[in-house]
Amino acid sequence: EYAYSFIKARNFPRAEDEFAKFMKNYPQDPLVSNAKYWYGETFYVRGNFEKAARIFAEGYQQYPKGPKAASNLLKLGMALSGMGKGDDACIAYKQLKKEYAGSAVSLLKRADTEMKKINCR
Repeated sequence: EYAYSFIKARNFPRAEDEFAKFMKNYPQDPLVSNAKYWYGETFYVRGNFEKAARIFAEGYQQYPKGPKAASNLLKLGMALSGMGKGDDACIAYKQLKKEYAGSAVSLLKRADTEMKKINCR
């Protein structure tokens, strides 16, 4: 919650530091999968799509059953798209829709919107 408070305050460099500390100090904590997602978000919102993509991919791979797994795939696609890697982004969105078809409707709708933006086939 402490680290997330910096996300809400839009202090992304501080949020980055606090999420990194949390993951380092409490690697077995059940909230690490959430922390990894928000850590990636600190880079995404600042336009560092390459680093964000790597972190979202790691989050998805390390915690495929975690509460942020589907969100990691969505943001991975968005980061890849931001890097100009539309084909790779489409793969991430399709994986999201395949593996997490039962996810929140808003998440799936966002994936559809993003897929239309980059003309996924």
